[in-house]
Amino acid sequence: TQCPRGARLIWLASRIMADPVVVSAEGGPRQVAVGEDVMEITPLGSGCEVGRSCIIVTFKGATVMFDCGAHPAYTGLDALPFFDEIDPSSVDLCLVTHFHMDHCGAVPYLTEKTNFRGRVFMTHPTKAVYKILLHDAVKIGHGEMERVWDERDMLASMEKIELIAYHQVLTHRAIRFWCYNAGHVLGACMFMIEIAGVRVLYTGDFSRQVLPAPATIVPVP
Repeated sequence: TQCPRGARLIWLASRIMADPVVVSAEGGPRQVAVGEDVMEITPLGSGCEVGRSCIIVTFKGATVMFDCGAHPAYTGLDALPFFDEIDPSSVDLCLVTHFHMDHCGAVPYLTEKTNFRGRVFMTHPTKAVYKILLHDAVKIGHGEMERVWDERDMLASMEKIELIAYHQVLTHRAIRFWCYNAGHVLGACMFMIEIAGVRVLYTGDFSRQVLPAPATIVPVP
């Protein structure tokens, strides 16, 4: 069954393959042969649905989580990605593409309520708006959601979120990563990771109409 609305496209490109491979996250783990190695792609959310975007990519002992969102149609634990499908302590990086709740709303739970010990990255605008939206989510959200994570968890997660700029290349262990302007909303980005010469581009939500980079936006007097 095809799930075009909920699918997140992941493009694979490497020195091994002549052409990129497109993988549509249709639910359940998906193994992709990359030369003699195997890359596993597991949607913990947004596989065949819109909401709680969270995609795990594992390759050569490295594990990257793309987005960590909450489902807008559910509350409490039901709104979270299916974290019980993985060991969060094995995740090296959590790369959040933008500030919409279905892409970032589960970050406080990941960082404060699980054994996750990796690093979290967002662009500067994404982190700034993340704090505002999640603060509001606590104030106006359902009581059950407040028991999943509270404002102290959100503020603690803020201390752990690191910043990345468009086209800035960073390295964590054996993973090189950088991001591109995705349009969509202010600060939204696509993440490219490179592990052992193999590159994966996670698009997240993107727009063909690219917004100006944050540095080029002139404040209103």
